Amino acid sequence: MESANCIGFMAVVAVSGSVALVALQLHKRLSSDFIKKLESEIGRARNGPKKKVRFAPDVIDPSSNNEAYRRRRATRV
Repeated sequence: MESANCIGFMAVVAVSGSVALVALQLHKRLSSDFIKKLESEIGRARNGPKKKVRFAPDVIDPSSNNEAYRRRRATRV
């Protein structure tokens, strides 16, 4: 009777160990795929085209002291 318990225990250890190894390999594969995808997204974001800033015509102020712009904005608000 004792040998049957021992064989059952060994079977449980073998099955649980193999499940743990499969889970570890799956985790490694998924994490490496995720990291590769993340790195490619970051690379695209860094190497993307630079955007040019365009100001609206009412924001551009040709005067040097900005008083005319402040007067215009004060009357609108």
